[in-house]
This record gives sequence, C-alpha cells and structure tokens, in this order.
Amino acid sequence: MQTTTRIRCFPLPTQCLHHDHDYHQLVIALSGSAEFEIAGYGGRVDALHGCLVPSGEVHFYEGLGKNKHLVMDLPLLAANHNFQRLFDKPRYFSADTSLRLLLSFMAREARLWQVSEDSTEGMSQVFLGSLYQRLFKANPQLSTSRKRLDLVKLEIYIQQHLTEKLPVERLAEVACVSPGHFHHLFREATGKTPGQYLLQARLERARELLIQTHLPLELVAHQVGFSSQSALTHAFKRIYQQTPGQVRRLH
Repeated sequence: MQTTTRIRCFPLPTQCLHHDHDYHQLVIALSGSAEFEIAGYGGRVDALHGCLVPSGEVHFYEGLGKNKHLVMDLPLLAANHNFQRLFDKPRYFSADTSLRLLLSFMAREARLWQVSEDSTEGMSQVFLGSLYQRLFKANPQLSTSRKRLDLVKLEIYIQQHLTEKLPVERLAEVACVSPGHFHHLFREATGKTPGQYLLQARLERARELLIQTHLPLELVAHQVGFSSQSALTHAFKRIYQQTPGQVRRLH
C-alpha cells in the first residue's frame, strides 16, 4: 500500500490503458492533454483542467499526442481529514492562474520531489489545500473569475467550434458577459488572451490530427479553423519551430 506522497512529471502513453490502485491520485497536464474516464465519468485533462481519482476506482486514460502530465499519488486519508472530501467521488476541476503557478513551480522542482519526502508532503498539502478552498469554501476572492467564467463550458464550446472563426464577442456571448469584461476575466483566469488561447487550442488539435490521421494538410488546416494550409504552416513554425509536414514525418 502507498504510504508516502509522490509527485511525478511524465508523458502519458498515447494508447488507451486502464488500471486502479490503492491510493488517491491527482492528474493535470503541464503540456498537451489526455482523455480520462473514471468509473464511467469521462473528461479531458489539459493545462486548465485536472482530475481527482479516488482509491480503488478503475480509470481509463490516453495521452493525446505529445504531452507531459503532473501526477500526484496520495496515501489514503483518515475519514475525518479535511481533504478526504476531495476524493469522495471522481472529480474534474479547473485550474486558475494561482493553481497553475503552483503547478509550474512543482514542475521546475521535479528533482526535489524525488529526494525529499518532507518537501513532497508539504507541497502536496499546499496544492490540495488551495484546491479544497476553490471547490468547497466558495471564498469570493478565490472564485470570482470562476463564478463569472465557466472555463469548462467555454473549453467544450471552443473544441466543438474550432473549424469556425471565434471572435471575442461570440465567446463573451457564450459566457454571458460583455466583450470587454470577458477579455479581462479570461486573461485573469487563464493567463492568456482569448486569441492566444484559441491559437494554442487550434495548434494542439492540428498536431493531434497530423499524428493520428492521414488527412491532407489542407483539410487539417480547415478542421482547426485556419484559412489555408500556408496559414497553418506559418503558425506551426512560429510556435513549434517545425512545419506540419515535419511533425507528421517524425511520428
């Protein structure tokens, strides 16, 4: 049985696997994304969304293309422990700017978690405490942006409409706020402008299509909302320092 906390950073395999274990687990992406299904409850894990896997729950998982995930393995907690509520059922959660800063620190200090049990335990308690506050305490200072912007709803909408132009006005309408207010809230909640976030989403989907399908590059560009193959190639080279053709050949 797992008796100590572990924090690890590694890519999830790009094939569907499943297992269960006698400890709780937290998973969130540092880059890329993955699909999860926990006790029949499906969801996507990426840089904005993580999942909590209770001990003993069978879960299926599959990394989508190039990815890197932070995985926290946690021993069973006493029934009266505050954080036990986090694992009373499978959960998916949104990571705001503050949580992602903690994740960035955890990723940078990855070697420390391998050699210091005390540091690992302390860091895990800080992160779980922050997450607990956001999920259950409804502290206005922590949840203002999350209340105004449903990031999960926006992410689903964006993924379903990547073939289309998605101006700020349209996303603001989905979020039920004014365009000017939306831009401010979105950047505060994600650390990116809507345009930067959309570009990342389009390129990540394009990368998945390039690796997992044989679609012509022109059709890949169309399916992720670029006006032409050349526009996709230009964006790819600027962000990944590779052309779409090079990515496909490498995989």
